[in-house]
Amino acid sequence: MCTSEGIRKELTLILPTLLQALTDAATPDGSLINFERFINSVSEPEVMLNFLTHNPRAVEILVRLFVGSQFLTEILLKNPDYLERLTRYNRIAEFKSQQQFYSEAMAAARQEERSTADIFDILRRFQRWELLRIGACDTFGLMDLKNITVQLSLLADGLVQTCLTILSEEMNLPLDDFAVLAFGKLGGEELNYSSDIDLVFIAGDNSTQYWQLGQRLIKSLMESTSEGFLYRVDMRLRPWGRSGALVTTVDAYVDYFARHGRLWEKQAMLKARVIAGNQNLGIDFFRRIEPQIFNSEPEEVRKNVLEMKQRIEAELKKKGKDWGEVKSGKGSIRDVEFTTQYLQMANGARHPSIRSINTLDGLVRLVDHGLIQADEYRHLTSGYVFFRKIEHALQLMHYNQEHRMPTDERELAYLARRLDFQEGQQLVQYYEQHRKAVRNIFKKYIYDSPSDSGPHAAQSEQESNPIGMMAASYTKVFNEAEIEKHSQMARKLSESNNVELQTEKIPDNQLRLTMVGFDQTGDLSLICGLLFVYGFDIQQGHLFTNQKVKPAASSQGRASKPSEKSKSTRKFVIVLDVKASDEAVQPSVWTSYKNDLTELLHKVETGKTQEAVGELAKRVAAALHDLPQASQMLYPVDIELDNDTDPRYTILRIQSEDTIGFLYELTNALSMSGIDIARMVIDSEGTKVSDVLYVTDDKGEKISAEAQQQGLRAAIVLIKHFTHLLPRSPNPEAALLHFREFLEHLFKQPNWVEEISSLERTSVLSALARLLGVSDFLWEDFLRLQHSNLFPVVANVEELKTRITFAELKAELARELAEASSPEDQQERLNAFKDRAMLRTDMRHILGHISEFGQFSDELTDVAEVVVQGAYEICDLQLKERYGVPQLETEDPCRISICALGKCGGRELGFASDIELMFIYEGSGQTTGPEIITNNEYYLKLVEKFSKMIKTRSEGIFQIDLRLRPYGQAGSLAVSAEAFQSYFSHEGAAWPYERQALVKLRPIAADEEFGNQIVRMRDTIIYGGKPFDVAAMLAMREKQIQQLVKGGTINAKLGDGGLVDCEYLIQGMQITYGHRNPGLRTTNTLEGIDALKELGLISPDDYVKLRNAYIFLRRLIDALRMVRGNAKDLTVPPQDQEEFEFLARRLGYGSHTEKLQEEISMTMDRVRDFSRLLAPIKAMTIRTNG
Repeated sequence: MCTSEGIRKELTLILPTLLQALTDAATPDGSLINFERFINSVSEPEVMLNFLTHNPRAVEILVRLFVGSQFLTEILLKNPDYLERLTRYNRIAEFKSQQQFYSEAMAAARQEERSTADIFDILRRFQRWELLRIGACDTFGLMDLKNITVQLSLLADGLVQTCLTILSEEMNLPLDDFAVLAFGKLGGEELNYSSDIDLVFIAGDNSTQYWQLGQRLIKSLMESTSEGFLYRVDMRLRPWGRSGALVTTVDAYVDYFARHGRLWEKQAMLKARVIAGNQNLGIDFFRRIEPQIFNSEPEEVRKNVLEMKQRIEAELKKKGKDWGEVKSGKGSIRDVEFTTQYLQMANGARHPSIRSINTLDGLVRLVDHGLIQADEYRHLTSGYVFFRKIEHALQLMHYNQEHRMPTDERELAYLARRLDFQEGQQLVQYYEQHRKAVRNIFKKYIYDSPSDSGPHAAQSEQESNPIGMMAASYTKVFNEAEIEKHSQMARKLSESNNVELQTEKIPDNQLRLTMVGFDQTGDLSLICGLLFVYGFDIQQGHLFTNQKVKPAASSQGRASKPSEKSKSTRKFVIVLDVKASDEAVQPSVWTSYKNDLTELLHKVETGKTQEAVGELAKRVAAALHDLPQASQMLYPVDIELDNDTDPRYTILRIQSEDTIGFLYELTNALSMSGIDIARMVIDSEGTKVSDVLYVTDDKGEKISAEAQQQGLRAAIVLIKHFTHLLPRSPNPEAALLHFREFLEHLFKQPNWVEEISSLERTSVLSALARLLGVSDFLWEDFLRLQHSNLFPVVANVEELKTRITFAELKAELARELAEASSPEDQQERLNAFKDRAMLRTDMRHILGHISEFGQFSDELTDVAEVVVQGAYEICDLQLKERYGVPQLETEDPCRISICALGKCGGRELGFASDIELMFIYEGSGQTTGPEIITNNEYYLKLVEKFSKMIKTRSEGIFQIDLRLRPYGQAGSLAVSAEAFQSYFSHEGAAWPYERQALVKLRPIAADEEFGNQIVRMRDTIIYGGKPFDVAAMLAMREKQIQQLVKGGTINAKLGDGGLVDCEYLIQGMQITYGHRNPGLRTTNTLEGIDALKELGLISPDDYVKLRNAYIFLRRLIDALRMVRGNAKDLTVPPQDQEEFEFLARRLGYGSHTEKLQEEISMTMDRVRDFSRLLAPIKAMTIRTNG
């Protein structure tokens, strides 16, 4: 390639840009080969390389085309001058009408006198450019699937009409009595890149005079030359198929349809339309034929659709293609189309407005008429688009009719990367999710699948086990008859029966409950807690366990198999006297109690102790909610430790005020502290409890060390109190488990004895119950990592009621930084301040001290702005000491503005938000020294230092994101004002979504006056009167849904009708109408909605619905982020899952999960309906481009 020194020099300049583009490519080697071929194909390589050097976006375009399609690559290699046209993507994204395609094709064909053969070659070249243009729009995300398929279809319409016109003129045959009908993909305006086109020719009276014209038209479309071919043509859908006349009169066609038309032919007619010839002739034909399409019995239609689909699937299976067939397999494009068409044919007579040639449009009409559910519409639509995108990627590669995903791992990975998935397995996972969701809906409407179910027999081995050796006091407490009863109960224990229980009535309206089971640490808390859940109050009782016996060494000399491992021989005997209401003593209650207890004990036995403890905590909390007399008061607990009386055990003597659930709270505290209870005497008299416990640590040793005893006392009291307050937690299960970890962190602190006293206050423990029960996400990814910050905050919980102002935050950080002793100390103090301030704001929100919507975001944004300004000042000061002050060429100081975008720009930060920034400096020049560098170098160092200055404890939480700068990761970290203006201008290299992102641009740090100058520059760029690019936005939304929304699920942010649709709608209207209305130029979405209403751009009714929808979705996402372990996963859990129950509680719906589900569905439907507000803007865009 380096055939001259000039080429070598230009290659050296372009190499960094090329390498960056190749780094992100799915096939860097193949792309590099194609790049070399491209350079070799141009007449002046040096000029082309120079063009690429000065247009980095052109390099990106080349590589993306090389990766996405060898077919499009070959077009470009044959016509390298097309590249410059492709870089003007504001123009290539023009949406052309059928008439425009026809006019341009005719103009190309008539440039000069040519033979008919040459004219058709010109048309083939015209088609190739248009395919490249449309394919580029697809590859670069400038059009969504619907616009791509419509453009491909209208291109075919225009070319068929062009060929027909040329041939009719050559034959001197008028077209006033002839029409071309399109069926299938072309008829539905859903054409693929490499589809056959299904055509039918009709005539008014004399059909024979058009036979030769029809034959020549087919030949002109199908004939292949060195320029390729136009289209493969399929004529088999005409009356009588292959044996029928090539051209049919309208009367003959209508008669055939009435006498012989089969259901599949009626179904095919749903997608038919006129594309060439006499339009009125075609319209008249459809007027006459349409009643016959919708006159069939729905059940007949359903059976016919099912039979057709089963035949297709059977044929695929025979060919070994029953997986990965996106067109015709199970849960494929065909399933969506056939479901849509069946419902149209079954209901089209009653609801004419549901008739549509287009599948996606048909689905909209079906859901609008209530013939499919809203979630079914979303699943069918997203699945259809996902499958079509795969189909397009397969066909674009080599322009072949390919519909099957590859099974080879390498090919699959390549396809995945072309579709912007990280790996092949991720693509397969999404494919399976969409396939399953689509198939389930298809089966609901079309398929009658029997469900097979069979009984599962459970077998268990019955073993007899003796009671074993108990403590000497056991025989003093129980008589011989009672001990024999315990032994008989013990003999019934087995692998599948881990506990036996019996009850008997005793005086004072009490019951005596006897239980024998296999002993495990923590089982007493499960027994006591479950008794409380069932309404029993423990009065007194005894617990005994037999001594642990080590199994004898095997004489076989080899280990037993896992299945042969014997169960622990240690057993417990518990006898409790309990009180209960009359309802609670029914035999069925004890059966249910035993089943529940068995399940909990089995979880402990199989290593799922935390799950068992958490599940019980949740049930206890629910039971306490139903008790109005449950007090929140915390009574003192007196604990005496005795290590002298018993040689084996530490004796705990516990006295306190009796409260509801006391024994559960106490035993739970011991269990969570790792204490093993060998024997227990339970006694209560009046309102006092007096319990004696014989315990060891988890190693079977006495608790003898002073520190160990101190920690045990504290842990017992705190966990017992905390358990008492669990009903105030949104998720008692999570709160209890997180509290144990919280205490572990606390006990590691050198001053824990002093600190722990503050935790004994009801207000503090209650706040902790709410905080620690909010979510695993907040605990694992945030609170647990900030123990040093969490404790001081909750210990002073009353102070959380007051907001700290922006000025107070600035002053606090200034004081912190002033005390720093070194640059490292400054960084440490800055990040500690950030974590502390963010945590405090989060806690205020969780504890309900922030009630007004938007205030939480305001407070988080205040923290972000103070931290960004502080980090900038630290970095700038350090750099100036070495390099001096950056100056412009005029020797004036070079100013910089740090601008926020996204959620930070809109003052809409929430849980786990990142901070999107752009660093813009005033212009070129150099620093004053001592070391002199250019302004660009200075600000590059500043951004690098700034990025390292702010530390994130977990991914996504206050993470600095600089990807919205010009050219993204390939661009400079700091950008000059001139480069900013050049890149984002409408003739610049910015993609439409990058320009749209500027709506949120807001200066937050560095020079305020220069920041205002950048805002004015931004306003000129995006509020200049050019309509919003709706097509590019729809393409971006389609890509987001394809890559980030799992099939068969609802995503609150990115799903169809999610928050992003709200935001993009508002931004689109701001961009379109903002040039006339400065009030629309706000970065905040709610303020934007208010401005649209004030200006009369949306109706009062739409205003209320849009505002409420936005607020609801923001609240839903906020709650989801608190629920989730993964803050980025905003998939709404299914209604029958526990996660959804918590979501409902968090959002104030209590136990009414169905109301939340209804609200989610209704809100997303409303947001989807608001897309109508973009229709006038889209029309403006088409008119502007035209």
